[in-house]
Amino acid sequence: MPYLFVNEIRFENGKYIIYNLSDLMNNFPFLLNRVIIGKIISMYRDGRTVRINRDFKFKIIQREVDFIGEILEPNPLEELGLPLPSYFLISASKFEKESEQGVVTFPIAQNILLRSSYIPYFEDEVRRILKEEEAGLILEGTIFHPELEKYSLSLKEAISSFEEESFAYTKTSCRKILEGIKGIVGKWKTVDGSESLCEKLKSVVNSLYSFASIGGPHEGVTTKEETELILKNTASLLFYINSLLKNQRVA
Repeated sequence: MPYLFVNEIRFENGKYIIYNLSDLMNNFPFLLNRVIIGKIISMYRDGRTVRINRDFKFKIIQREVDFIGEILEPNPLEELGLPLPSYFLISASKFEKESEQGVVTFPIAQNILLRSSYIPYFEDEVRRILKEEEAGLILEGTIFHPELEKYSLSLKEAISSFEEESFAYTKTSCRKILEGIKGIVGKWKTVDGSESLCEKLKSVVNSLYSFASIGGPHEGVTTKEETELILKNTASLLFYINSLLKNQRVA
């Protein structure tokens, strides 16, 4: 999980400078004089937020009373011709370090969810990113049965697209998962030794698949509320099926 923070970027003396990185340095003092690998996620200017989503690098330098970041080439801000000064939502994910083998990279805030204490202008976007990362950590921390591994990737895509409000794509991803689950459970005779439970589970899967088949690329309604219902139930069903398979509770 990268560390999320907001800072002003200015153009000064022919260089693109990230100002006042004291919060980043207070959390990660070992980053001084390191090259940081991250992403410029969004820009805020004149009351508007614009998605950028471009990778970049910067080097942290200490001046007399503060820390700044000098953006290195290739510079996406220059390539896009973005107006400065502006505020940017930035993620720092890795840093570079010299070694006998050459330059190696190390993670920043690996497997934890961290953000700066001060995130003006971008609160909604930060919440979206944290939800995506949290879901990713849960999925990555779960060992899936071989029959379900590809569907765990589809679930991660569905979560990301939902947070980006691409509801049609979310429903499409859920349908792919549910179609795969239908094929798996359709071969079962019992669940936990019960034929009745197995039949009821098949009914749940079929009903959810039918519900998810309205909207998306197909004709029909696609709203946030019913897409969220489909997504949550698809995720719960995937974890349940995974438990049944891993623990050999089906026949």
